[in-house]
Amino acid sequence: MPVEFRRKVIDNSGSLTVNIPYEIAQQLGIKKGDIVIVTLEDSHFKGRKA
Repeated sequence: MPVEFRRKVIDNSGSLTVNIPYEIAQQLGIKKGDIVIVTLEDSHFKGRKA
């Protein structure tokens, strides 16, 4: 069963930013400075560590 988190979208000098919850980042091994690939598919976006 998927785990859901709510995050507020913020303006970041012309781009929009969404924070990755710590629990998800830890599970995926994402750390500061890593590259994340964002994909748009069927009106959903997905992110994964590069």
